[in-house]
Amino acid sequence: MRRRIAVSALTALSFMSSAGVTSAAAAAAPPPRYCHYNGVLQCADTFRGLVSIATFGRVTDGPLTPPGSWQTAQALGLRMEAANPYLSSMHFSNPDWTGNALSIAANGCKGGMNRPGVMNLNVIDPSFDNRVNSEFGMNGCQVSPAQHPNHTGSTGDARPIGWHNPGTSLYNEITSVYYYPTPTREEAVKACASGAADCTLKNYRTSLVSGDSDPVAFSTNCTSVPQNRALWWETSVANETSFTTEYGQKLILGLEFGDLKTGIELAFSQTYGHATTNTTTFKQQDSVTIPGKYRSVLYKTPTFQVLTGTATARIKDGGVLVDVPWSVKQAVSDGSDGLTWDEIPLTAAELRDPKLCPLSGGVTRSL
Repeated sequence: MRRRIAVSALTALSFMSSAGVTSAAAAAAPPPRYCHYNGVLQCADTFRGLVSIATFGRVTDGPLTPPGSWQTAQALGLRMEAANPYLSSMHFSNPDWTGNALSIAANGCKGGMNRPGVMNLNVIDPSFDNRVNSEFGMNGCQVSPAQHPNHTGSTGDARPIGWHNPGTSLYNEITSVYYYPTPTREEAVKACASGAADCTLKNYRTSLVSGDSDPVAFSTNCTSVPQNRALWWETSVANETSFTTEYGQKLILGLEFGDLKTGIELAFSQTYGHATTNTTTFKQQDSVTIPGKYRSVLYKTPTFQVLTGTATARIKDGGVLVDVPWSVKQAVSDGSDGLTWDEIPLTAAELRDPKLCPLSGGVTRSL
């Protein structure tokens, strides 16, 4: 009897312990939360459902659970913002864009809509307060997280995508977020020049490229026999320091761009061992043998030393980051390279032209 009681008690204890573990596990793993806020909070059973809500039902093939990598998150963000210009950010409970998810539509940061202000997570949904650890901005927004409501306490730089690992600042501490519109590259360059941004050069590469062939001189031989001619010629080639806008437009950096231009040209000087100039002048004498009744045209194809790289502008108002591709292009001052002659038969009318074929039998001229 005692034995039976002991077994029964053990069985009961085992059942109670099992029930306790199950209960604790259930308490530790609440169902995932996927919500969208646009003044009103709407939640879905799956992450795919959240994406559909946030895009007015236009993106319905999102993953069932959050993406899990910043590349996938950004790719999804681009699709979502194309469907909804009001989307401003998406936040995840884990530092790797997984876990619970909250998307926020606060007018985006493009066009003429009012600039988004502070979003307080404790007001939107307390379950996300101090429980978001990765985020990405949408529609041109860069997200600056903060420890306390109304973007106070410890804050983070505004970035297009961010994460907060255990043991680092703001891990499980974010209560509010603030949005900064991403400046255009042109605005970022001007901020570098005005001192409104700290600008640093990233890795750059060097190359040699050929420019356009331009005629620099010609000589005519109006006689019937070949003639040797000596020709002095001079030409200047424009050099440039430039950057490229988002729209593929190349803008030349002038003196007004201050430290950014200085830093780029210092990198060029350190790489190639000579300073930059606005123009490179080629001037020399060349000899050519011209067949009878022909015009010979001399073309110069300059070779350019090119340094290309990226400057990162960190806007001081919030730490917004903008990458600006730049280039320095300088013609190599060696007149002997890139010279070609083109021989063209003179027409009957040209042979009769006293300006082109005077009694001396021809004209030699620098262009």
